[in-house]
Amino acid sequence: MKKSKEKKRKQTGVFYLFHPEDLQKKIDGYGYSFSMGRYVMFLMTALTGAVGCGILFSLHWYFVLILAAVCLGNLPFLILDGYKQMYEHKCFLDVSDYMEQILYSFRMNPKIVSALKDTGTLFEKGRMHDAIRRAVDYIEQGKYQWDLYGEALELIEKEYPANRLPSIHEYLRMVESNGGACSSAIDLLLQDKAVWADNVLLLQEDKKAARLKVIFSLAVTMILAVVFHSVYRSMPEQYSIVEHPVTQVTTVLYLLLNILIFRKANREIAGSWIIQENKEEEKLSEYYRMVTEFEEARERKKSLMFGGSLFLAGLGAWGLGHPVAALLAAGAGGLLLNQHKMGYRLAYDRVVKEINRVFPAWLMEMALLMQGNNVQVSIEKTIEHAPAVLKAELQRLSDSLKRQPDAIEPYLDFLKMFQLSSVQSSMKMLYAISESGSGDAQAQIQILVQRNSKMLDKSEKLSNEKSLAGINGIFYLPQITVSFQTMVNMVVFMVVFLGQLKI
Repeated sequence: MKKSKEKKRKQTGVFYLFHPEDLQKKIDGYGYSFSMGRYVMFLMTALTGAVGCGILFSLHWYFVLILAAVCLGNLPFLILDGYKQMYEHKCFLDVSDYMEQILYSFRMNPKIVSALKDTGTLFEKGRMHDAIRRAVDYIEQGKYQWDLYGEALELIEKEYPANRLPSIHEYLRMVESNGGACSSAIDLLLQDKAVWADNVLLLQEDKKAARLKVIFSLAVTMILAVVFHSVYRSMPEQYSIVEHPVTQVTTVLYLLLNILIFRKANREIAGSWIIQENKEEEKLSEYYRMVTEFEEARERKKSLMFGGSLFLAGLGAWGLGHPVAALLAAGAGGLLLNQHKMGYRLAYDRVVKEINRVFPAWLMEMALLMQGNNVQVSIEKTIEHAPAVLKAELQRLSDSLKRQPDAIEPYLDFLKMFQLSSVQSSMKMLYAISESGSGDAQAQIQILVQRNSKMLDKSEKLSNEKSLAGINGIFYLPQITVSFQTMVNMVVFMVVFLGQLKI
């Protein structure tokens, strides 16, 4: 047991990938081959680049060794990121083809086992083929804990955790259990899948373009740094700063930061194509509470207290003959007097943007659930997994409908304070569906879906913007690092120059 733990620790540690065989095994796990000859070629390229930079910037040999060590240390991760990007692309294609084919197959024969077997013929071998086979075997064995089809399809969801997949599986299970026509709902799911797939591909193209911009920024700033270094190297020996310790250390730091920037840009495009992690759920919940529980009178008192204190401090500084400090204190006090308004506006805008991003997906889930449930039951079923900015409002809506099942007010009060026309229009439609007969309901659901199509596309683009924010921000880092290096070198030159004048 102890040896197995040590082995596991070794395989997941920081230095695990430094061994060529371990790197090769990791790449083999992605379904690709990686030869030692190619690894040696990458090593030689990295070493050549490190030595070349050392020569260009006239670095001492020990700094060149540090630079080479960092290059070689990052090389396995850069190689792995390249293969991981190809692997994630293949996973996306697999799950996209799977979702499309299983919907078409289920429309022809509304049985989950038959649809899975038919879909499995698309994948002769590989990860998706194995996942489908395990799901079919699980269903045919007939042994389960709580839900046969749910547990079987979950085997595929665990392998491919795409956010659209559970909705498709949930609908297949509902039709399998309750029966009924499914063509219109499958058209809806196919349309949603197409919007999702198109925007995922667009996001990845944008990420690749952003990575090229980062590489271009690195290249341009490196050329600029080499030009400045050439100027310093051409100066008379008494004014030269090329051998100065501060210049040497600053240059090494600049080059090391560039390596890390390049690695960061590569890591951004090597992320999952099918999982959209929302790391801001807790922060968005706090913003939502800030907006909904905002008391202007109380917050104004806090602003007056903080701002007034700084104004008093400014008056004291003015009296003591420090006009600059007094002006700074007065300016800060003016900002603090309005901090409650600025904080509220920031939180409000963030919540509104998040609502616009997640509401269409919730409405899509509602449209699917309403194929076999009434509006009130469908709303109740969406609460558990609802986004942070919708959960409390949905719970309030559900509670109100239990007290007033036939009233329109609970629908109109949903997210009322944010005054979003698309939300209000959709909620009125939901009320109309809840009040109509079963015949009219299906027609109205189709109208609701048509209205939601453009919202879904816009929602996906908002999600793409969030995903692109990280790599777009990296574009400016090379400009910051070269500016820092240039400023330090100029300061060193001024010190050396002034020192020579004194002599």
